[in-house]
Amino acid sequence: NATLPLPTKILIGLSDFLATYWYLAILLVGLTIYGFKRFIKTDKGKDFWDAFTLRAPIFGPLFRMLAVARFSRTLATLLASGAPLLNSLEIVKNIVQNNVLMRVIEETRTSVREGQSLAEPLRRSGQFPPMMTHMIAVGEKTGELEPMLNRVADDFEGRVDTMVGTLTTLLEPIMILVMGGVVSFIVMSILLPILQLNQLGA
Repeated sequence: NATLPLPTKILIGLSDFLATYWYLAILLVGLTIYGFKRFIKTDKGKDFWDAFTLRAPIFGPLFRMLAVARFSRTLATLLASGAPLLNSLEIVKNIVQNNVLMRVIEETRTSVREGQSLAEPLRRSGQFPPMMTHMIAVGEKTGELEPMLNRVADDFEGRVDTMVGTLTTLLEPIMILVMGGVVSFIVMSILLPILQLNQLGA
């Protein structure tokens, strides 16, 4: 007549639910994935997801650095091939594949058409790193915009490689900790009632 410990109740409840309603769990996961994909295909959903990916912890900075490197490298290549800046920005806008950054680039394109520098609207948006906008500003003043963009791309590509390497190194111990936590919970859920019965018997 002893009361089961809470971890044991949770384990039994999960086991009973999965054994009885496993098809509902699969259906729920499938509907969630389908609904999420449909949501991010809408304009509002795409805006929400793109903004979230830039703000997300750990991976947000990685996505931003990837976009900055792609922006800088592509713009430098286009300018080096003789393409006009406004046309180059229109092409680069579609390469970053992020609505938040695409709007910033479009606003930058409009500002450049009105006679402003390239660096200022990028800096004002707050979406591009200060180091990048500073180097672009220096490149514009010295007439070496393309080399500066290539340096920015090199720097951020290096940062991305370093961060990916670090995350890959941390992935294995994190997985071991998670698996160890799950196994520990199951073992504890099984042993606690046995220990409780021994104490009652004593």
